Amino acid sequence: MTRDFAVIPVKGLLESKSRLSRSLGSRDKKKLILAMLKDVLTSVEESELFSRVLVVSPDLNVKAEANLPDGSFLPQEGQGLNAGVRQSTLFATRENAASVVVLLADIPLVEGRDLKELYSVRDNVPRVVLSPSLKGGTNVMVRVPPDIMPPAYGRWSYSTHLRAAQRTGLAVYSVSNPRLSFDIDTPEDLITMRRRDPHGRTHTARCLQQVTPPHLVARISK
Repeated sequence: MTRDFAVIPVKGLLESKSRLSRSLGSRDKKKLILAMLKDVLTSVEESELFSRVLVVSPDLNVKAEANLPDGSFLPQEGQGLNAGVRQSTLFATRENAASVVVLLADIPLVEGRDLKELYSVRDNVPRVVLSPSLKGGTNVMVRVPPDIMPPAYGRWSYSTHLRAAQRTGLAVYSVSNPRLSFDIDTPEDLITMRRRDPHGRTHTARCLQQVTPPHLVARISK
């Protein structure tokens, strides 16, 4: 198996998703973060692409709360998403990884087949494959080799990553679909998630069936 690494950054169980705090209490928000992470991990496992999966977070509680196996959690040393991605990229490089895919932990609809599609783009090495979010971010980024381009997550990071890859002459591809482009950041996203998975196929939808506040439940059926 090619040494392809999957990296999933998690900001923390209390600090993440501050825009959801007006709709979810801290306990329910933590349940949601863990459910979304479990969905992403499930898609990674289903893809059967990766020799190593790393969850990187400054919150040491993530390992225990998510019941992660030994060797799959990397304690983040710096602050912010880019610091976590840089640290995990360096770790993967030292482990002779051929590639690293960074998947944000809030894309619960992603499936194994989506990751296979991203990795089906194998015409050029080095290369970068990006999957944008509906909000202009970068939900998934594949880099071959892992250190070919530094991360630049933040506002409108998709266009930032795209321009950076183009400036350096890298082969860069964009792959998207409704599953890859959807992430959860706002109360409106909770409504969308309930509508898109009404039968609770995902861990996230099943979690939302339990924790969605009444004022949002009323809007789902409209």
